[in-house]
Amino acid sequence: MSLASVFPNFSQKDVNKIPSCEQLNQDFDCTNINQKKLIFSTQDGSMVYPTMGYEERIYRKGIIATRRNNWHDFFNAMVWHNFSQTKIAINAIHYREIQVQKDSKRSRKRDLLTLFDECGVIVIAKTYYLDLLREHKWHELFIENKDSWLNGEIQIVTFGHAMFEKYLNPYIGMTAKALLFESMPNDMDGVLSHSILDQTILQAKVELSPLPLLGIPGWYKNQNNKFYANKNYFR
Repeated sequence: MSLASVFPNFSQKDVNKIPSCEQLNQDFDCTNINQKKLIFSTQDGSMVYPTMGYEERIYRKGIIATRRNNWHDFFNAMVWHNFSQTKIAINAIHYREIQVQKDSKRSRKRDLLTLFDECGVIVIAKTYYLDLLREHKWHELFIENKDSWLNGEIQIVTFGHAMFEKYLNPYIGMTAKALLFESMPNDMDGVLSHSILDQTILQAKVELSPLPLLGIPGWYKNQNNKFYANKNYFR
């Protein structure tokens, strides 16, 4: 299932048209690492296994709690549909961390996974462009290399479901956390999931570079000199 197939021209007012869990479960055939079939289940007063936390319920029972008519949870479901193996890997690490934590406070590892899960984007480009991003050289990245964004030399893929929700109502200050790659094979989902499980990515917060999304050429209508001079946004 894709966003375009559900909402060819969607807007924030279409919240009442968000698919039900029954619809979201169509063509969604995934089994987690714990060999549980995954399903979207309506989160309401009759929620099954209410004493379990969100991640534990997914891992142990295969149940992805999903609120009705809720953009945040709808976009989460869309990411599950398109990056199922990566979401399964993130859930597995969450569950593993929960088993060893001594109290209800999340571990640093869980915080990092949540940050990527909510606000993450993937940027694929040559080292030169990635270094500009890491070093916050926004003028060089967005203005001097505008054409590299427009011709696809720099590619960006949104992963975080909270970012999709923010795209409904963009605002100055909207910033994603970018995971950077020099190249990526066609099986992005497989690469991300294996790398997360092998602990070769998302080990330290420094891996996620802040990316002011509205600076990306073509992503905002008022991209003039005054806009890019806003040091509160382009820090």
